[in-house]
Amino acid sequence: MPEAIQFGPFRQEHHETKFENMRNITELNINEKGKPVSRNPPSAEIINQFQSHFGVILPEAYIELLRHTNGGHPELGSIMPIGRPNAARWGVNRFYHLDDDKSSATSLWNVTEKWQKILGENAIAFASDGGGNQFFIDMKTSPPSVKLCVHDENYAIVEIAPSFEIFIDALSFDPDMI
Repeated sequence: MPEAIQFGPFRQEHHETKFENMRNITELNINEKGKPVSRNPPSAEIINQFQSHFGVILPEAYIELLRHTNGGHPELGSIMPIGRPNAARWGVNRFYHLDDDKSSATSLWNVTEKWQKILGENAIAFASDGGGNQFFIDMKTSPPSVKLCVHDENYAIVEIAPSFEIFIDALSFDPDMI
């Protein structure tokens, strides 16, 4: 049984991560409007249906995030792109959720259907920033890397992290928002 952990006004279920190289997802304090995410984790059946429909295999670390908190806003959501030390930080506004709701604007089904036309096959948008730019997993790389599609810069692709685990590890508070 997961242990409940209190983070200031937030309470989240604690799930041990099985990835030794990835931070405990609980540290991100993912919430919805300041309250714990109440959506159930996706079932194995839903995950399999999604993977089969889009012809992808989701990275285990991403599935771990979905099982921990199925969508929501991370308190630690700021990240610096790879190799751009003077660039502005990017911020995750919302992780998408995966369940049998295929029409919600924050549904992984809906977002993938729309964004695969732009990002191509083997790319899964899993989160957005406040301006609608898409963080996505590029499955053409090994291991699958995390990139950002900047829609108002002619859909430019920005390298964010060489793996999903490193992406999670690199998330931090935005120093401009403290």
